Amino acid sequence: MLFCLLNIHSKSLYILQSWKNKTIFNDSKECYIILRERSGRLGNRLFMFASAYGLSLKHSCLLYIDRNIIDELQTSFDISLTSLLSKSQLNNLPSITKIENHCSYIPDVLHSNNSYSIELSGYWQVHKYFLDHMEQIKQQLRFKQSILDRINNFLEKNINKNVSTSVGIHIRRGDFLLIRRVSSNNYIFNAMSHFLVKYHSVIFVIVSDDKEYCRKTFGQNKNVLVTPDSFSAADDLATLSLCKHTILTAGTFGWWGAFLSHNRFSEVLTDSKSDHTPIDSNCRQDDYFPSWFSFLNNTN
Repeated sequence: MLFCLLNIHSKSLYILQSWKNKTIFNDSKECYIILRERSGRLGNRLFMFASAYGLSLKHSCLLYIDRNIIDELQTSFDISLTSLLSKSQLNNLPSITKIENHCSYIPDVLHSNNSYSIELSGYWQVHKYFLDHMEQIKQQLRFKQSILDRINNFLEKNINKNVSTSVGIHIRRGDFLLIRRVSSNNYIFNAMSHFLVKYHSVIFVIVSDDKEYCRKTFGQNKNVLVTPDSFSAADDLATLSLCKHTILTAGTFGWWGAFLSHNRFSEVLTDSKSDHTPIDSNCRQDDYFPSWFSFLNNTN
């Protein structure tokens, strides 16, 4: 009997040690995160970039980002990634698992398919993939000084910072009018009222893909500015990031304006469905909205 017990114990130790060895081997295996797709507009591109970079940092993986993506982002941001995989190194990888994702959080995405080389496909609109490395993401997505100089000049000419509080508003219309839900004017006016109650003097700065509409609808008020038509998408995004607070509507563009905010005490007010999920997509609240974003019907 004693011999049988010792034999079972020995086998158990052998199995446990084998499992440990396998785990150590797997954990030490080199992994790769790959981003080659260029989908959507600037907000979507930033989610894809940040998710790829964040996953590489979280799992200590080697990172490949297509040169065209880097070149495009570097026209607006001071991206300075080092040690990226080259195209020839990428071509030598034995197998790559492509994972398509819109806005779902997969906790163990790297090993969920027993793969150590994953390629991101889709939009990857999930802040959990990079939130733990927020400062590194922000460091890579610093706006070019020429952009900041232009925006600061515009704001200083129009806003007395000693008197007024700046609140950036992103209003997405364009193709969303046909294919998705957009935020109502009633929501936007209510959000503006929220800040007018809190602060003595407020200047609202609107960025939009339909500036003519915004001027007609909101620009009649003396405390409303709409950015010039000459501003690029990056100029408008930088404008949002330099305002003290932010009002968001549909789309990822405004999300990034708030995320890249230069004000660490910024209040972000966002539109949502009744369950606090995005109004224009079926994403989970906790996956899409960071904890510091707040909702109009949940704001004091």
